[in-house]
Amino acid sequence: MSTTGDHQRIPKSPHQPAGWTVSGLVVVVMCVFVGVYGLVGLLQDVVFQCPRSSVRVFGPTSGGFAGNMTGQQLMPKETITRSQEDTREISCAGKYVYLYDLPPAFNQKFVDDCRVDPPWVHICGALTNNGLGEPLVIDLVSSNDSSSFSNILLPRDAWYKTHQFTLDLYYHQRLKEYPCLTHDPDKAVLSYIPFYSALDLTLKLYNKSSLEKDRASQRLIGWLQSSRHWLRTGGHNHVLLFGRIIWDYTKGEFAADGWGNSLSKLTELQNVTKISIERAYYSQDQRAVPYPTSFHPYSDDQIVAWQRAVLSTRRDVLVVFAGAPRSKAPDMILVSSLRRQLMTQCSNSPRYCSLLSCNVVDCERSPHLLTQAFLKSVFCLQPRGDSATRKGVFDCLIAGSIPVFFSKYTAYRQYMWHLPHNGSSYSVFLDAKAVSNGTVNVIRELKRIPLSTIASMQQTINGFLPNILYSKPGSNLKTRDAFNITLQNLLDTFRQ
Repeated sequence: MSTTGDHQRIPKSPHQPAGWTVSGLVVVVMCVFVGVYGLVGLLQDVVFQCPRSSVRVFGPTSGGFAGNMTGQQLMPKETITRSQEDTREISCAGKYVYLYDLPPAFNQKFVDDCRVDPPWVHICGALTNNGLGEPLVIDLVSSNDSSSFSNILLPRDAWYKTHQFTLDLYYHQRLKEYPCLTHDPDKAVLSYIPFYSALDLTLKLYNKSSLEKDRASQRLIGWLQSSRHWLRTGGHNHVLLFGRIIWDYTKGEFAADGWGNSLSKLTELQNVTKISIERAYYSQDQRAVPYPTSFHPYSDDQIVAWQRAVLSTRRDVLVVFAGAPRSKAPDMILVSSLRRQLMTQCSNSPRYCSLLSCNVVDCERSPHLLTQAFLKSVFCLQPRGDSATRKGVFDCLIAGSIPVFFSKYTAYRQYMWHLPHNGSSYSVFLDAKAVSNGTVNVIRELKRIPLSTIASMQQTINGFLPNILYSKPGSNLKTRDAFNITLQNLLDTFRQ
């Protein structure tokens, strides 16, 4: 038996007559019929642009011959798949995202290895539910009292003990669910690198050498450089989430010691767009996204219901400060003195100011106490902490309380995609030095603000509240949340 190319040549049977047979003619006629039908369909789609379903065709069915079967009903499976793909091409045009399939050592292994919290942070329990953390369980104050706080945080299964440094997991999961993912990186507008940088660094921050803190980042670069897509693009139109404040990733690349690691300083990542909960405002390659709060709705109705609850809640306190004193280290003198002055002024005006001491109450693991305090107050004080931004800003905003800022870098020059550009439309700004030295009394300044101005600010906050929420993964909301807004702005930027 001889072969030609990949096909075997089958010898003719000595009993098989030469020439055309009846069965052979039938096969030819059927092939011609199929070819003509396919040509008609092609002319419809390409030339006449008629819907395929409008064609009358005739063919054998289980009951004889169909009198009016549509072309869609007789289309082979391959054609249906192609049609669905064509529809997807139209709806996803300019929206395709390529999600790198990194080895688990760069993401999931960090989660799997986090069994016991390090002494400096409670985070392992917060890695459940795709980074939302454990569900928030609240003791019912009074199920019959509709005004009780327990009946405001509804639905209860939308509230979690969300840690501020778990957005790595959350963004990864949301992108896995994104309808316009593509396996073809050349088709993508945006390529996302799902490296869990925050979790990697958080677990090593205090007890590992500088070399060890940089190890995963260096290995990531090595892995990326083995990718044809990475080499072709040089990192352009790529996105990497830095789940902690950007300053935690700015150690010199070859420094023997120093705070954090050098991920943001790696020359190989200079073309990559970096998103984080706090950016260096002067860097063109960095964008800030909101800190996660504890509220993760999974329907549009839940968002609307929360907005109504926030607007209708009774606010008996003028202003609240939730925080703790800061170190008196040389680089924290202004921060420390400002916080000390705010706590003093608040304590001296108990009628107007409420103080929630986070060195007494575990504010991080008791988000319901924070939300309760913010729901009861008209204003919330937001001095900077270890860095310019605070998770408390967003805890305050989702409760409808008006933030009082003392630095323009706490919000105004950070969250350009998610907050109004006119800071005075939703917040109050006071000079930090004037407050620290006692020249300005915060309580007195806030009491001077007209009720009409307060009402306008509250309406503004209520209007953009969905912009700073992270909905529950798996939800199908029509309302755009913080993730949707971030992704849309990234796509718009790269398309330009």
